[in-house]
Amino acid sequence: MKPVLTVSNLTKIYGNRKVVNNVSFSLFEGQIFGFVGPNGAGKSTTIRMITGLTPITNGSIRICGYSVTRNFTHAISNVGAVVEMPQLYSYLSGLKNLKLFASFYGKTAQRRINDVVKLVGMENRIKDKVSTYSLGMKQRLGIAQALLNKPKLLILDEPTNGLDPNGIVEMRNILRALANKEKISIIISSHNLAELEHTCDVIGLINNGKLIEYQTMEQINKMIESRQRIQFMCNYPNYAAMLVKKKYGLPSKVIGNSILLPLKEANIASVVSYLTFKKIKIYSIKKIQKSLEELYFELLNNSRPSSSIL
Repeated sequence: MKPVLTVSNLTKIYGNRKVVNNVSFSLFEGQIFGFVGPNGAGKSTTIRMITGLTPITNGSIRICGYSVTRNFTHAISNVGAVVEMPQLYSYLSGLKNLKLFASFYGKTAQRRINDVVKLVGMENRIKDKVSTYSLGMKQRLGIAQALLNKPKLLILDEPTNGLDPNGIVEMRNILRALANKEKISIIISSHNLAELEHTCDVIGLINNGKLIEYQTMEQINKMIESRQRIQFMCNYPNYAAMLVKKKYGLPSKVIGNSILLPLKEANIASVVSYLTFKKIKIYSIKKIQKSLEELYFELLNNSRPSSSIL
């Protein structure tokens, strides 16, 4: 399968500073890519280069096989984007906004208006003025606008920003439907890590211009699972830690009246049985697992200039 988007050794230099430093990744049909990183890390600059808004210093970008620098018109014809807030005319209805934007693309886009309205679930409000819309509805209309030219690649900047919990779930469902049913590849630039965990197929972490991680959610979940710890609250934690290390060779950490063990759930019963046999009273057992957010900060700390993670 050929990638929809291929970013190869992408670099952007402003003065003496590399804002984006040798970034490479690919995105395939129907994948949702969560692009994360602190402010100033290089996310926006990368997106601006993908959309042709910022010139590339070095490297290349290909969209559906077309080079953004050498064949921009063909490349960008496959892209829909909502960068920052959607640009809408508040005194017009949602439908009139879509008709106006469709007129820029031609008859094919005009025939797609009803389809994109259904895709974003706005059939009941599309004839109302945009000034009456909630933030979530404006985001939906912005996505509908970006879908008019039937893009293969959709780029969204903070699509859940300012939405309430219900709006966030609705947005997630819309994006998953676009990826699964319409086979659209989606890039989401966001700080909402908890939501990306539920929405994305791939996560890319950029810091100081470098892409320090690019993993599927399956790989990330394995990374999180490998950092899982089981907490045993017991009466003699130091003695329990010594017993476990001697019996199983497991390193443990004593915190108050508890020990933390890098233990798989399948092996909990064996450890409990052994400690009980050794007269250790176990009061509670708890699974301690990092979230995506905690993993994110761990990876960021490991990627400081003194680190050799790359």
